[in-house]
Amino acid sequence: MATSQYYRVKRNTQTIFVNTANPSVDTVLTLKQRIVKALSSTRERDETAARITTPADIHLFDYRNPNRPVALVDSKTLTNSGLVDQQVIAMVFKTPAGAWEDVYIATPDMATDLDYLEDEPEEVEYRASKGKERA
Repeated sequence: MATSQYYRVKRNTQTIFVNTANPSVDTVLTLKQRIVKALSSTRERDETAARITTPADIHLFDYRNPNRPVALVDSKTLTNSGLVDQQVIAMVFKTPAGAWEDVYIATPDMATDLDYLEDEPEEVEYRASKGKERA
């Protein structure tokens, strides 16, 4: 029996979560079609993503070994490609010149990413009186 899986498709600092109901039937091309749909439906599209209109504008890579990403073949099923549930897949786009971007996934700097959580404590005014205040 087939079980659904999801993949984390990453490019630079961007991550797209893609679900598949049947990885033994769905192909890499099907996954790329879902990515194109996701890119076209985002509200705040960057101009690079706006150029991506067909699956042919995307290359996907098995990113289990970041030192040696393996290109995924469009005609293979996700299972036959060796992809597993919750796997990171690297994505690159075709440039306007027709070349391909380099495979790059930014690693988060935890100190920088969590800076926004370290807000200054708010000044709270405590009142000592228990009765009603006069107007």
